[in-house]
Amino acid sequence: MTPEKSPTVRRNPAPLILACAVGALIVYYVLIVFTGALNTSTDVKLAGATEPDEQDYLTLQIRVQDIDLTNRVVSANILPIPHGALVGDKAGEMSQSLRIEISSGGVTTSVVTYPGQSIVDPTSMSLSLERGDSAYPFDRPFANFHLSVQNDETGRSVPFAIAMENSARPWILTGSVDHAVTEGGKVTYPIMLDGNRDALSIALVSFYVLAILITTLMAVVTIGSALLRHTLEFSNIIWLSATMLSFPALRASMPGAPPIGTAMDFIVLFPCISLIAVMLIWTGSYLLWKESGILRRRTLTDREAPTSPAPVLDAS
Repeated sequence: MTPEKSPTVRRNPAPLILACAVGALIVYYVLIVFTGALNTSTDVKLAGATEPDEQDYLTLQIRVQDIDLTNRVVSANILPIPHGALVGDKAGEMSQSLRIEISSGGVTTSVVTYPGQSIVDPTSMSLSLERGDSAYPFDRPFANFHLSVQNDETGRSVPFAIAMENSARPWILTGSVDHAVTEGGKVTYPIMLDGNRDALSIALVSFYVLAILITTLMAVVTIGSALLRHTLEFSNIIWLSATMLSFPALRASMPGAPPIGTAMDFIVLFPCISLIAVMLIWTGSYLLWKESGILRRRTLTDREAPTSPAPVLDAS
């Protein structure tokens, strides 16, 4: 008799896999916290922005709400916070009448006035973009505008500081403030905003490359099976149908996706859907023709009943 081999003892890999998964999640959550991806708004760094030397000044809090590339408009809210003698008797009250002018695209796009002895509330404003969706997803829209604050009664310029926040996902904004320009006794500050999409948006759009690879592999498997005369199954139709329907859903879920018909659609989406549709029609027709073969016959024969196996006789 040959001796039996002792069973091979191996270490259970489950604890190691669990430790690696937990470690990867910890690193991921730490990065999420430090990068501020969960924050509803982020501070916009304005190069060249300085605090006024005077004690009586305003802090203009500008929060960007939306960037519309189709209409080339930036929507934002502006909230002036008074300091010094500009503070009213009540909380949130302005002691003087103020006029805030925002000039964008060569024209005055927004004028915000606050009467004296009134409670200050955020007011909507709009800016004109200098660039639209010309290089999706690597668009870099920018806006140049001029900002000035005056006493609405005397016309005297009021010094101010700018604090800007960005709530327009998935855009990352940076800005700069140029030297003040005096025109007709009015002091204006040229400001430039520059935007680009975050890494998550670009990563989602890069899934288009994965879509091309999946479509190519599906074409190789389906057409190769037909050439090698392998049996095509109904799972091939399910595979093709799910993929064809998922590509438009993937495109619609991308942040800031432009209207249908852009360069990315002609390069990726339309060819992939067309190729999958051709394979789906061909595979469906093949299976329907094959499965309906029995229905195209003039006569049908009954299937033979399966014969029962012969009984085994016990020799004892």
